[in-house]
Amino acid sequence: MEDFLGFLNDVGHAIWGVWTLDTSLGQWFVTLPYQTAVAVTVAVLAGASTLLGNSVVLFLNRVRGWRFGVSLLMNGVSMVVLYAVQALAIDVVGYLVTGNRVQADIAVKAVLLATAPLILGFFELIPYLGPGIARILQAWGLVALWAVVATLYAVDRWTALLITLVGWALMQLLSWALARPMSAVGRWIWRLVTGRPTMLTAGDLLAGHQFTPVEFDFELPRAGGGKA
Repeated sequence: MEDFLGFLNDVGHAIWGVWTLDTSLGQWFVTLPYQTAVAVTVAVLAGASTLLGNSVVLFLNRVRGWRFGVSLLMNGVSMVVLYAVQALAIDVVGYLVTGNRVQADIAVKAVLLATAPLILGFFELIPYLGPGIARILQAWGLVALWAVVATLYAVDRWTALLITLVGWALMQLLSWALARPMSAVGRWIWRLVTGRPTMLTAGDLLAGHQFTPVEFDFELPRAGGGKA
């Protein structure tokens, strides 16, 4: 139990460090005996919270019980995969810009930590304010990634910004190129888990909404008690 509580404390410390853009986080993180578990946990929480913020769509599709929980977990796992790919893209760009080679696993763990702002994605449930909150969290996440890249490559903020933006643009291009096959896989997984149809876009993939359905299978009741 002590080990588990210690792990939760380390996850909380990592999240707070990213939220506050703490530059000393890198030195603390490299001493952790279970860095990978902490980084993956942060990203899974970010993905689950992001989908929870859009859970009204799940409810409209009558996704309940264990399927709801599995949907949150699947979105968390997909967040890990998405940002792992982004980390590899940043690693390539970082090497081309700085000439410094960072170990791929270190780059992946660092970029996974940058998803921490999205852990607040459940606030997107707030009526009217949700879309604005989503944009703020995405911007915050990009700033966090900027800070992580600066620490990872030990470069000035402008060089780090260049690496971050080029890496982000590369991910946009990659998403556009792979949107169709990734959407097909995402639709298959969503239908397998929930039994409901879904439609995905490249924007959904980059926003971490891979398993959010936009095709609804429900009918509105008529005033007289019938169905529309």
